[in-house]
Amino acid sequence: MGLKDIFRKYFVIEDEDDGYEEVDEPSTVVPVRRSERNEEGAPSQRSTQKRSTKAKVIPMNQQTMTEKASIHVVEPRVYSEVEKIADNLLKNQAVLLNFKRIDAEQAKRIVDFLTGTVYAIGGEIQRVGDEIFLCTPASVGVEGALAETLEEERSFY
Repeated sequence: MGLKDIFRKYFVIEDEDDGYEEVDEPSTVVPVRRSERNEEGAPSQRSTQKRSTKAKVIPMNQQTMTEKASIHVVEPRVYSEVEKIADNLLKNQAVLLNFKRIDAEQAKRIVDFLTGTVYAIGGEIQRVGDEIFLCTPASVGVEGALAETLEEERSFY
């Protein structure tokens, strides 16, 4: 007995005729009717809602439509205009303030008032130029370092 015969003995299944013949008989299917009653004998309740056959597919890269961001440019001339400016901030709108047409004392009062407003809404106030400030609500981010650039320009001249 060779090595080939040993492998064949263990790994090859030989067809053996055991004397039985396989006959394909037509199978009869008996439909089984479900009982319309539950275990207690009461009729079971079926759902009357129709199921949607359409799959609900939501794309993964769908961008939500948001409001267009806007920046209000304001040149206040009197302190009483500060309430309108604060209202814009409360509406989640950024405000760019130019204080070139107002005296320094009133500009300081406006900046103080708006600093409190911005703090209350979690926003920021930044100086972006000589007598120019940017007030932003929490929903608007400002990137960059303009203050350092302004200091460098002042020292250059």
